[in-house]
Amino acid sequence: MTLIVAMKTEEAIILASDSRGMMGDPRGLSAINDNQTKLYSLGHCGFGLAGASELGASLLDEYRKKGFDKPTPVDEVMEKISQESAKLYNKWFGDIMREKRPLVVITLAGYRNLGTPKPEPMIYVLESGQNFAPMLMGKYPTLTGIPQYAVYLGHRYYDPSISAERAKSLAEYLINETASQETKVGGRIRMAEITPKDGFKELTEAEVAVISSANAEFNQKLREFFLKGGTK
Repeated sequence: MTLIVAMKTEEAIILASDSRGMMGDPRGLSAINDNQTKLYSLGHCGFGLAGASELGASLLDEYRKKGFDKPTPVDEVMEKISQESAKLYNKWFGDIMREKRPLVVITLAGYRNLGTPKPEPMIYVLESGQNFAPMLMGKYPTLTGIPQYAVYLGHRYYDPSISAERAKSLAEYLINETASQETKVGGRIRMAEITPKDGFKELTEAEVAVISSANAEFNQKLREFFLKGGTK
């Protein structure tokens, strides 16, 4: 399974994911693969993938073959992948009822009004169960996959005034805390930032490790506060 986090800030959109994939029925015998890639660039946009990863990768391959990865505003990309995804799913699965088709959930993040003084950050979610109709997300963190723990924490700690650097820490925290309670989320945390100027830029493993280490230190201080009544 998966947790994808997309978070708007004044400077950038932060996109993060775990890297755990599961095979088999989670209620019975299953296997874990912690080497899944769930974040991709698509032109100037960021692309997060939850659900049936191989089908999602096939969709992404089709988008790129059709030239959808050119650096264009997010609304243009959204329109193209919404229409193309619905067409491909109908081609691949024919008369199979929509609710019985494999689930793919796309988080698409990028900017409207590129090249203007005030480009606008936009996040869309497109889900196969909804025939890839675009769902425009609001100001609070967008969470797909297994969001239950992260929804609570996100609403407690997120504020639209958050900086990009602090949003990276919060995104790591949401995924790490979810992984501590839900075994279907886990593995290496991957992260990217999307800016109007540079588009999608993935953080290195070392950069994410620095964020994780700082969050672990903060968690220890928080634990000491509750145990001892103060921190130093």
